[in-house]
Amino acid sequence: MAKKTTYRFGPDIPEGKKLRDRRGRGVDDAYVEEAVEDAITKARRRGRPSLSQGGESPLLRVRIPPELDDAVRRAAANTGTSRAEWVRQVLDRASRKVG
Repeated sequence: MAKKTTYRFGPDIPEGKKLRDRRGRGVDDAYVEEAVEDAITKARRRGRPSLSQGGESPLLRVRIPPELDDAVRRAAANTGTSRAEWVRQVLDRASRKVG
């Protein structure tokens, strides 16, 4: 029969031993706080950047026929922009004409 592992509550690092990262830097409370802030900052930057100054950009989802999608892709490629950027430019120009 296998011996059951016993866990004890207490410090993970023995008294007097200094914990170091893979670069050899000492790990203390300040190091941990900085690492946490850095991780949170990186996590918040994930995803697409906002197009607006005030946070999230609205998302517009539209269904289109395959022929129109192909035409949009070709038009975007011809102008050297992404499909999303091309659509934003076309919508902006159209809204200025109407509005």
